[in-house]
Amino acid sequence: MAATYNLKLQILSTPSRSSLAIAKKENQQNLCRALWDWDCCHSCLNNTDSCVGLICPGGRIRGLHRYFEHYQELVSSYSHDLEYRRDAAIRSHEDIFRIIQLLRKQPNISRRRLAEEVFGHGQASTEENADREHAIGLAVKLLTMVYSTHWLKQNAEHDNGDLESATWLDDIAFDAFVESRFPTTDHPGFGEDSSSSFWEFKSKITGTKLVKRGGLIFEPTEDLSNHLKLNRATGVVEMFHHTAFLKESLRITKGSGGPMSIKESLGLGAIPRQLALEVLDSMQKIIFPLSDPSAVALLQNLVSNKGFDRDCLRFESSVIREPHETNTQYIYFGARLADICDELENPTPRGFISRWAKREGAGHANIAAIVAVVLALLFGLITLGLGGFQAWVSWQQWKHPINN
Repeated sequence: MAATYNLKLQILSTPSRSSLAIAKKENQQNLCRALWDWDCCHSCLNNTDSCVGLICPGGRIRGLHRYFEHYQELVSSYSHDLEYRRDAAIRSHEDIFRIIQLLRKQPNISRRRLAEEVFGHGQASTEENADREHAIGLAVKLLTMVYSTHWLKQNAEHDNGDLESATWLDDIAFDAFVESRFPTTDHPGFGEDSSSSFWEFKSKITGTKLVKRGGLIFEPTEDLSNHLKLNRATGVVEMFHHTAFLKESLRITKGSGGPMSIKESLGLGAIPRQLALEVLDSMQKIIFPLSDPSAVALLQNLVSNKGFDRDCLRFESSVIREPHETNTQYIYFGARLADICDELENPTPRGFISRWAKREGAGHANIAAIVAVVLALLFGLITLGLGGFQAWVSWQQWKHPINN
């Protein structure tokens, strides 16, 4: 298995000669057009550096740099298959954009029906069906930032060892699949922003406190449904970091006049507004509040060393929020925030001594007792050593007296 894994890494590190392996600025603009109906100005379409349109969205291309990098990682891993196959499901960026547009046009389409509309009704082999699943998975991931096939998850840049992402089944509607990835819960602490415990919980779980007191580690995730997922065994908290992507959804749905269904949001090329607000605010207002210099420094470190989107450091309000959207109610991620808070108050033992003490049932008291015994033993050995050394020196002086 190790040899197979190493061979896979060697193949993926080899530059692909497929047309998918190269993404030009034109491909980025066309992707934004397929996703969000971008209508760029003449200068942007001609790939010049000066954007002359006052309302042209082309100026936000640079802000989406990390999202485009992820797009390139996905299509590059898929394009390696094209080196050995002539019947691949997709052979160009435009093929992916066409699937995205079909998903937006028919958000309640089943996966089987989508495959028939894209690839035809002909009989397909097992290998062809798997290839088509991968192609559809690419489009789903770009539109929703959710994995719908294990193949994409296994080739992800960041998967944190989690390969349990759900697969979009043949007879399930697209909007129903997306909805299943984000169940809602009403947690008493984080479910209501007006509750008395909300501000207390919020102040407890800033990033610096979670790192210094809880020993937790933040890792980026490319799967929106894994945001704030805590692995108690390893102490890893996954953070969805593509905030520029989230802001595009908020721009599209701003001024919608009220709550929208998942089907309506997907038709606009957006994820649900409430979902985008929760992810953005849990990062910029709770875990890494931009008013806290130490939290900002921690986030800057994650951007530099862990590949987080640099846009995480940009706080925007008026262009993406409604006037009443100042405090966010957490119906999607309230339970996960509460889990993180509980981990800080009742940390999971991860070291050998901590696990032993926990297993014995006395927790921190046993840890303190063990440390005290070890220190006493250490000091005892040091004292014994010093006493022995003094005795040896005295014996040497008696045996070999120095004559004046």
